Amino acid sequence: MAKKELTLKQKNRRRITIIIVLFVLLLIIFILGSTIGPYPLSISKFFQTLFGSGDKNSNMVLFEFRLPRLCLALLVGIGMGASGVIMQNLLHNDLASPGTLGVADGSSLFVTLYFALISTKADRPELLPILALGGGLISAFIIYLLSTKRRKPISSTKLIMTGVAMGAFYSAISTFLMYVLDENQLESLQRWNAGDINGTIPWNNVIVLGIWIFVFMFLTMIQSKDLDAINLGFDTATGLGLNVKISFLILSFLAVGMSSAAVAFGGNFFFLGLIGPHIARKLVGTKAKYLLPASGVISALIIIVANILVENIPIFMNIPTGIFVSIIAVPYFLYLLIKSR
Repeated sequence: MAKKELTLKQKNRRRITIIIVLFVLLLIIFILGSTIGPYPLSISKFFQTLFGSGDKNSNMVLFEFRLPRLCLALLVGIGMGASGVIMQNLLHNDLASPGTLGVADGSSLFVTLYFALISTKADRPELLPILALGGGLISAFIIYLLSTKRRKPISSTKLIMTGVAMGAFYSAISTFLMYVLDENQLESLQRWNAGDINGTIPWNNVIVLGIWIFVFMFLTMIQSKDLDAINLGFDTATGLGLNVKISFLILSFLAVGMSSAAVAFGGNFFFLGLIGPHIARKLVGTKAKYLLPASGVISALIIIVANILVENIPIFMNIPTGIFVSIIAVPYFLYLLIKSR
Protein backbone atom coordinates (compact mmCIF):
# COMPACT_ATOMS: atom_id res chain seq x y z
CA MET A 1 0.00 0.00 0.00
CA ALA A 2 2.81 2.42 0.95
CA LYS A 3 4.60 1.61 -2.29
CA LYS A 4 1.44 2.30 -4.33
CA GLU A 5 0.84 5.55 -2.43
CA LEU A 6 4.40 6.66 -3.06
CA THR A 7 3.99 5.87 -6.75
CA LEU A 8 0.81 7.97 -6.86
CA LYS A 9 2.59 10.88 -5.16
CA GLN A 10 5.43 10.58 -7.66
CA LYS A 11 2.95 10.62 -10.54
CA ASN A 12 1.24 13.70 -9.14
CA ARG A 13 4.58 15.47 -8.70
CA ARG A 14 5.44 14.61 -12.29
CA ARG A 15 2.10 16.00 -13.48
CA ILE A 16 2.62 19.22 -11.53
CA THR A 17 6.15 19.54 -12.93
CA ILE A 18 4.86 19.09 -16.50
CA ILE A 19 2.18 21.77 -15.94
CA ILE A 20 4.79 24.18 -14.52
CA VAL A 21 7.06 23.53 -17.52
CA LEU A 22 4.11 24.19 -19.86
CA PHE A 23 3.36 27.49 -18.09
CA VAL A 24 7.01 28.55 -18.30
CA LEU A 25 7.10 27.62 -22.01
CA LEU A 26 3.90 29.62 -22.56
CA LEU A 27 5.43 32.64 -20.79
CA ILE A 28 8.62 32.43 -22.89
CA ILE A 29 6.69 32.17 -26.18
CA PHE A 30 4.34 34.96 -25.10
CA ILE A 31 7.32 37.27 -24.43
CA LEU A 32 8.93 36.20 -27.72
CA GLY A 33 5.73 37.01 -29.59
CA SER A 34 5.69 40.45 -27.94
CA THR A 35 9.19 41.30 -29.14
CA ILE A 36 9.29 40.14 -32.78
CA GLY A 37 7.55 41.77 -35.73
CA PRO A 38 7.93 44.66 -38.18
CA TYR A 39 9.01 46.84 -35.24
CA PRO A 40 11.22 44.49 -33.17
CA LEU A 41 11.80 45.05 -29.47
CA SER A 42 14.75 43.75 -27.50
CA ILE A 43 13.99 41.83 -24.30
CA SER A 44 15.24 44.76 -22.22
CA LYS A 45 13.14 47.20 -24.27
CA PHE A 46 10.11 44.96 -23.82
CA PHE A 47 10.39 45.00 -20.03
CA GLN A 48 11.15 48.73 -19.95
CA THR A 49 8.03 49.42 -22.02
CA LEU A 50 5.94 46.96 -20.02
CA PHE A 51 6.80 48.75 -16.76
CA GLY A 52 6.21 52.26 -18.12
CA SER A 53 9.64 53.39 -19.34
CA GLY A 54 9.16 52.92 -23.08
CA ASP A 55 9.10 55.55 -25.82
CA LYS A 56 6.03 56.49 -27.88
CA ASN A 57 6.61 53.94 -30.66
CA SER A 58 7.34 50.99 -28.39
CA ASN A 59 4.29 51.84 -26.23
CA MET A 60 2.06 51.89 -29.28
CA VAL A 61 3.45 48.63 -30.70
CA LEU A 62 3.29 46.76 -27.40
CA PHE A 63 0.10 48.06 -25.78
CA GLU A 64 -2.06 48.73 -28.84
CA PHE A 65 -1.12 45.81 -31.07
CA ARG A 66 0.90 42.93 -29.64
CA LEU A 67 -0.21 42.53 -26.02
CA PRO A 68 -3.99 42.69 -26.67
CA ARG A 69 -3.64 40.25 -29.57
CA LEU A 70 -1.54 37.75 -27.63
CA CYS A 71 -3.66 38.05 -24.47
CA LEU A 72 -6.79 37.37 -26.52
CA ALA A 73 -5.13 34.34 -28.14
CA LEU A 74 -4.09 33.03 -24.72
CA LEU A 75 -7.59 33.36 -23.27
CA VAL A 76 -9.26 31.78 -26.31
CA GLY A 77 -6.86 28.85 -26.07
CA ILE A 78 -7.53 28.31 -22.36
CA GLY A 79 -11.30 28.50 -22.85
CA MET A 80 -11.43 26.13 -25.82
CA GLY A 81 -8.92 23.68 -24.31
CA ALA A 82 -10.75 23.39 -20.98
CA SER A 83 -14.21 23.14 -22.57
CA GLY A 84 -12.91 20.37 -24.84
CA VAL A 85 -11.82 18.34 -21.79
CA ILE A 86 -15.29 18.69 -20.25
CA MET A 87 -17.07 17.68 -23.46
CA GLN A 88 -14.88 14.63 -24.03
CA ASN A 89 -15.20 13.43 -20.43
CA LEU A 90 -18.96 13.98 -20.25
CA LEU A 91 -19.63 12.14 -23.50
CA HIS A 92 -16.88 9.51 -23.16
CA ASN A 93 -15.84 10.30 -26.71
CA ASP A 94 -12.35 11.38 -27.78
CA LEU A 95 -13.75 13.17 -30.85
CA ALA A 96 -16.17 15.37 -28.89
CA SER A 97 -15.56 19.11 -28.73
CA PRO A 98 -17.62 22.33 -28.74
CA GLY A 99 -17.24 22.42 -32.53
CA THR A 100 -18.46 18.88 -33.18
CA LEU A 101 -21.56 19.01 -30.95
CA GLY A 102 -23.53 21.90 -32.43
CA VAL A 103 -23.09 24.04 -29.30
CA ALA A 104 -20.52 26.28 -30.93
CA ASP A 105 -22.80 26.67 -33.98
CA GLY A 106 -25.54 27.96 -31.69
CA SER A 107 -23.09 30.50 -30.28
CA SER A 108 -22.03 31.44 -33.81
CA LEU A 109 -25.63 32.09 -34.81
CA PHE A 110 -26.14 34.57 -31.99
CA VAL A 111 -22.82 36.28 -32.76
CA THR A 112 -24.03 36.64 -36.37
CA LEU A 113 -27.21 38.26 -35.02
CA TYR A 114 -24.99 40.66 -33.03
CA PHE A 115 -23.22 41.77 -36.21
CA ALA A 116 -26.53 42.06 -38.06
CA LEU A 117 -28.65 43.85 -35.46
CA ILE A 118 -26.51 45.45 -32.73
CA SER A 119 -22.99 46.32 -33.93
CA THR A 120 -24.32 48.88 -36.43
CA LYS A 121 -26.07 50.84 -33.67
CA ALA A 122 -23.51 50.56 -30.84
CA ASP A 123 -20.22 48.78 -30.17
CA ARG A 124 -21.08 46.69 -27.11
CA PRO A 125 -18.35 44.04 -26.68
CA GLU A 126 -19.70 43.05 -23.26
CA LEU A 127 -22.81 41.71 -25.05
CA LEU A 128 -20.81 39.28 -27.19
CA PRO A 129 -20.10 36.62 -24.54
CA ILE A 130 -23.63 36.98 -23.15
CA LEU A 131 -25.22 36.48 -26.58
CA ALA A 132 -22.82 33.66 -27.43
CA LEU A 133 -23.53 32.00 -24.08
CA GLY A 134 -27.27 32.38 -24.69
CA GLY A 135 -26.95 30.81 -28.12
CA GLY A 136 -24.76 28.00 -26.81
CA LEU A 137 -27.09 27.29 -23.87
CA ILE A 138 -30.20 27.28 -26.05
CA SER A 139 -28.46 24.94 -28.47
CA ALA A 140 -27.25 22.66 -25.65
CA PHE A 141 -30.73 22.63 -24.07
CA ILE A 142 -32.42 21.68 -27.36
CA ILE A 143 -29.83 18.96 -28.04
CA TYR A 144 -30.27 17.62 -24.50
CA LEU A 145 -34.09 17.57 -24.80
CA LEU A 146 -34.07 15.87 -28.19
CA SER A 147 -31.54 13.19 -27.27
CA THR A 148 -32.56 12.18 -23.73
CA LYS A 149 -35.62 10.48 -22.27
CA ARG A 150 -37.05 10.75 -18.81
CA ARG A 151 -35.91 8.04 -16.38
CA LYS A 152 -33.48 6.69 -18.99
CA PRO A 153 -29.67 6.99 -18.91
CA ILE A 154 -27.94 9.64 -21.02
CA SER A 155 -26.83 8.33 -24.42
CA SER A 156 -23.56 9.86 -25.65
CA THR A 157 -24.20 8.66 -29.21
CA LYS A 158 -27.63 10.32 -29.37
CA LEU A 159 -26.21 13.56 -27.98
CA ILE A 160 -23.46 13.65 -30.60
CA MET A 161 -25.75 12.79 -33.53
CA THR A 162 -28.35 15.35 -32.43
CA GLY A 163 -25.58 17.93 -32.00
CA VAL A 164 -24.30 17.34 -35.53
CA ALA A 165 -27.81 17.73 -36.97
CA MET A 166 -28.55 20.91 -35.01
CA GLY A 167 -25.14 22.32 -35.90
CA ALA A 168 -25.95 21.97 -39.60
CA PHE A 169 -29.29 23.72 -39.01
CA TYR A 170 -27.67 26.66 -37.18
CA SER A 171 -24.99 26.98 -39.86
CA ALA A 172 -27.69 27.20 -42.54
CA ILE A 173 -29.46 30.03 -40.68
CA SER A 174 -26.13 31.86 -40.16
CA THR A 175 -25.37 31.58 -43.88
CA PHE A 176 -28.82 32.95 -44.73
CA LEU A 177 -28.31 35.93 -42.40
CA MET A 178 -25.03 36.76 -44.13
CA TYR A 179 -27.01 37.78 -47.21
CA VAL A 180 -28.74 40.61 -45.34
CA LEU A 181 -25.51 42.14 -43.99
CA ASP A 182 -23.93 45.21 -45.57
CA GLU A 183 -20.34 45.19 -46.79
CA ASN A 184 -18.76 46.30 -43.48
CA GLN A 185 -20.82 43.87 -41.40
CA LEU A 186 -20.02 41.02 -43.77
CA GLU A 187 -16.30 41.78 -43.63
CA SER A 188 -16.34 41.80 -39.82
CA LEU A 189 -18.27 38.52 -39.74
CA GLN A 190 -15.95 36.86 -42.26
CA ARG A 191 -12.91 37.89 -40.20
CA TRP A 192 -14.57 36.48 -37.10
CA ASN A 193 -15.51 33.23 -38.88
CA ALA A 194 -11.91 32.80 -40.01
CA GLY A 195 -10.54 33.32 -36.48
CA ASP A 196 -8.78 36.54 -37.42
CA ILE A 197 -7.12 37.90 -34.28
CA ASN A 198 -4.58 39.98 -36.17
CA GLY A 199 -4.51 43.77 -36.18
CA THR A 200 -5.94 45.96 -33.42
CA ILE A 201 -7.80 44.19 -30.60
CA PRO A 202 -9.72 46.44 -28.16
CA TRP A 203 -8.58 46.01 -24.56
CA ASN A 204 -12.26 45.98 -23.53
CA ASN A 205 -12.67 42.67 -25.34
CA VAL A 206 -9.62 41.21 -23.60
CA ILE A 207 -10.76 42.33 -20.13
CA VAL A 208 -14.31 41.01 -20.56
CA LEU A 209 -13.07 37.67 -21.88
CA GLY A 210 -10.41 37.44 -19.15
CA ILE A 211 -12.96 37.87 -16.35
CA TRP A 212 -15.34 35.44 -18.04
CA ILE A 213 -12.75 32.68 -18.55
CA PHE A 214 -11.30 33.10 -15.03
CA VAL A 215 -14.72 32.72 -13.35
CA PHE A 216 -15.78 29.72 -15.43
CA MET A 217 -12.38 28.02 -15.13
CA PHE A 218 -12.45 28.47 -11.35
CA LEU A 219 -15.92 26.92 -11.13
CA THR A 220 -14.82 24.05 -13.39
CA MET A 221 -11.83 23.25 -11.18
CA ILE A 222 -14.20 23.05 -8.19
CA GLN A 223 -16.24 20.47 -10.13
CA SER A 224 -13.18 18.45 -11.26
CA LYS A 225 -13.93 15.47 -8.97
CA ASP A 226 -17.44 15.15 -10.40
CA LEU A 227 -15.95 15.27 -13.89
CA ASP A 228 -13.57 12.42 -12.96
CA ALA A 229 -16.47 10.37 -11.62
CA ILE A 230 -18.54 10.84 -14.79
CA ASN A 231 -15.51 9.97 -16.89
CA LEU A 232 -15.51 6.53 -15.24
CA GLY A 233 -19.02 5.93 -16.61
CA PHE A 234 -22.53 7.09 -15.77
CA ASP A 235 -23.37 3.92 -13.82
CA THR A 236 -20.13 4.08 -11.85
CA ALA A 237 -20.69 7.77 -11.04
CA THR A 238 -24.22 6.99 -9.85
CA GLY A 239 -22.83 4.16 -7.70
CA LEU A 240 -20.41 6.67 -6.12
CA GLY A 241 -23.41 8.73 -5.00
CA LEU A 242 -23.26 11.40 -7.70
CA ASN A 243 -26.43 12.89 -9.16
CA VAL A 244 -25.28 12.38 -12.73
CA LYS A 245 -27.93 14.45 -14.50
CA ILE A 246 -27.42 17.50 -12.26
CA SER A 247 -23.62 17.29 -12.51
CA PHE A 248 -23.89 16.72 -16.27
CA LEU A 249 -25.97 19.89 -16.66
CA ILE A 250 -23.66 21.99 -14.44
CA LEU A 251 -20.51 20.85 -16.25
CA SER A 252 -22.18 21.28 -19.65
CA PHE A 253 -23.09 24.84 -18.66
CA LEU A 254 -19.46 25.54 -17.71
CA ALA A 255 -18.15 24.07 -20.97
CA VAL A 256 -20.68 26.05 -23.01
CA GLY A 257 -19.81 29.21 -21.06
CA MET A 258 -16.08 29.00 -21.78
CA SER A 259 -16.38 27.90 -25.40
CA SER A 260 -19.09 30.49 -26.13
CA ALA A 261 -16.99 33.37 -24.79
CA ALA A 262 -13.94 32.14 -26.72
CA VAL A 263 -16.07 31.86 -29.86
CA ALA A 264 -17.55 35.33 -29.34
CA PHE A 265 -14.22 37.16 -29.15
CA GLY A 266 -11.86 34.83 -31.03
CA GLY A 267 -13.96 33.25 -33.76
CA ASN A 268 -13.48 29.84 -35.30
CA PHE A 269 -10.99 27.99 -33.10
CA PHE A 270 -13.12 24.89 -32.52
CA PHE A 271 -10.33 22.43 -33.29
CA LEU A 272 -8.40 23.67 -30.25
CA GLY A 273 -11.07 22.01 -28.11
CA LEU A 274 -10.30 18.74 -29.84
CA ILE A 275 -6.51 18.53 -30.08
CA GLY A 276 -5.56 20.36 -26.85
CA PRO A 277 -7.13 17.76 -24.53
CA HIS A 278 -5.61 14.87 -26.52
CA ILE A 279 -2.06 16.18 -26.24
CA ALA A 280 -2.57 17.06 -22.56
CA ARG A 281 -3.95 13.59 -21.80
CA LYS A 282 -0.76 12.02 -23.13
CA LEU A 283 1.32 14.25 -20.84
CA VAL A 284 -0.60 14.35 -17.55
CA GLY A 285 -3.17 11.55 -17.73
CA THR A 286 -6.93 11.76 -17.25
CA LYS A 287 -7.31 13.32 -13.79
CA ALA A 288 -9.31 16.50 -14.39
CA LYS A 289 -7.53 18.82 -11.92
CA TYR A 290 -4.31 18.30 -13.92
CA LEU A 291 -5.87 17.78 -17.34
CA LEU A 292 -7.91 21.01 -17.38
CA PRO A 293 -5.00 23.47 -16.88
CA ALA A 294 -2.65 21.39 -19.07
CA SER A 295 -5.16 21.34 -21.93
CA GLY A 296 -5.80 25.07 -21.59
CA VAL A 297 -2.09 25.91 -21.68
CA ILE A 298 -1.39 23.59 -24.63
CA SER A 299 -4.28 25.07 -26.63
CA ALA A 300 -3.00 28.56 -25.77
CA LEU A 301 0.49 27.57 -26.94
CA ILE A 302 -0.88 26.31 -30.26
CA ILE A 303 -2.87 29.46 -31.00
CA ILE A 304 -0.09 31.84 -29.91
CA VAL A 305 2.55 30.03 -31.99
CA ALA A 306 0.16 30.05 -34.98
CA ASN A 307 -0.43 33.78 -34.52
CA ILE A 308 3.29 34.51 -34.30
CA LEU A 309 3.85 32.57 -37.54
CA VAL A 310 1.10 34.35 -39.51
CA GLU A 311 2.32 37.72 -38.22
CA ASN A 312 6.00 37.27 -39.01
CA ILE A 313 6.61 34.71 -41.79
CA PRO A 314 5.93 36.19 -45.25
CA ILE A 315 4.47 32.99 -46.74
CA PHE A 316 1.82 32.84 -43.98
CA MET A 317 0.98 36.54 -43.79
CA ASN A 318 -2.65 37.60 -44.33
CA ILE A 319 -3.83 34.10 -43.38
CA PRO A 320 -6.22 34.34 -40.40
CA THR A 321 -4.91 32.55 -37.33
CA GLY A 322 -8.01 30.35 -37.10
CA ILE A 323 -7.52 29.02 -40.62
CA PHE A 324 -3.86 28.33 -39.90
CA VAL A 325 -4.79 26.41 -36.73
CA SER A 326 -7.37 24.40 -38.70
CA ILE A 327 -4.76 23.51 -41.34
CA ILE A 328 -2.57 22.12 -38.57
CA ALA A 329 -5.43 20.47 -36.67
CA VAL A 330 -7.37 18.72 -39.47
CA PRO A 331 -4.67 16.08 -40.17
CA TYR A 332 -4.54 15.33 -36.43
CA PHE A 333 -8.34 15.07 -36.33
CA LEU A 334 -8.29 12.60 -39.26
CA TYR A 335 -5.59 10.61 -37.47
CA LEU A 336 -7.80 10.37 -34.37
CA LEU A 337 -10.77 9.37 -36.52
CA ILE A 338 -8.82 6.57 -38.21
CA LYS A 339 -7.35 5.44 -34.88
CA SER A 340 -10.81 5.21 -33.28
CA ARG A 341 -12.14 2.86 -35.97
